[in-house]
Amino acid sequence: MMKTKTSFWLAAALAAGFTMGFAGCGETMMMMPTTCSSDSACSTGQACHPILRTCVTACTSGTDCPDSAKTCATFTGLAAGNDAGVRAFCQCGTDQLCDRGTAGQVCQPATKLCAAKCTSNAGCPSGATCDTATGKCGAAVATDAGTDGGMTGMDAGAPCTFGSCTGGQICNPATAACGAAPACASAMPQPDVCAYGQTCSGAACAEAPRTGVGCTNFASVMTPTLWNPVGLTANAGPVTISVTNRTDDMTFCTNSTAFSGGHELYAAPVSLGGTNFPAAGVMLPADLINYVRSDGQICDVQRGCANSGQIFRPSGYQVSNGNKNLTLNFTLCAMTGVTSLTAGFYADKGNAVCAMMN
Repeated sequence: MMKTKTSFWLAAALAAGFTMGFAGCGETMMMMPTTCSSDSACSTGQACHPILRTCVTACTSGTDCPDSAKTCATFTGLAAGNDAGVRAFCQCGTDQLCDRGTAGQVCQPATKLCAAKCTSNAGCPSGATCDTATGKCGAAVATDAGTDGGMTGMDAGAPCTFGSCTGGQICNPATAACGAAPACASAMPQPDVCAYGQTCSGAACAEAPRTGVGCTNFASVMTPTLWNPVGLTANAGPVTISVTNRTDDMTFCTNSTAFSGGHELYAAPVSLGGTNFPAAGVMLPADLINYVRSDGQICDVQRGCANSGQIFRPSGYQVSNGNKNLTLNFTLCAMTGVTSLTAGFYADKGNAVCAMMN
């Protein structure tokens, strides 16, 4: 079937029980059941959306998806077939890409589909609340990934997600299970022996920072905060290890206040679809590494970001460990009199991190 740029209309699907459903992933319209309880209720090549309970087009990789929704995963973030055969579907990543597919649409965190902005709770799935300022429905809870209709709670053996483990254990992205933190050597290049999505902290592996969750910089840029490396077999992005303060470099700022820092990352392994960093900053792919202003504007770190009160300028680019590790030094120029500011950073398909610059 030929792909189009048409996106899934969430608001319409919720407002009325269509006799003809829309395919997910921007596919052309086709006959589907209006509701489903599991993937088995859908036709071959379709998956049961765990929130909407509507059949959407399944996928096995991002190449099956349109440009507006390139992430192929189950609702819990797993790649196709990693959760007892549950089918993955195309998920959106940014508002900008959704808007390019269909003007005015945003990436809805409640469904991970491109859709029109909500105007009230009635335009959101059950249990989700509409933020009328952004037009987005807050993330709803999927009780499973389409295996039993959501009636019996989380499936037995459900995978952990980052932050879900207790008792001092961490979530192992490779096995999707909670466990003791493996030993590692912080003197070695990150992440040393730790799995993708982890960092070596002191003498033990730890889950990579996800401080963008709850950070106001990411209030309208929610996709990076949903990053979950558990079970990924492809489409993995660079992992932010830390964002730290450095000695302020006033030479980059004229008649304004300077805040300098360093953004440290490691590249996703080739086995997960990652690539090493280029030898020079000017060779960084567009939108690979991004700075998020306090007002939510996204700026490419290499190409800079000029605005009416805060300017981002790269001031150093250092690769190491065979270009698998990167430290990107930067200076933020803020209005005179500003004593501190919160800076947000994320790499494409990576974790969101907020840091206080002072």
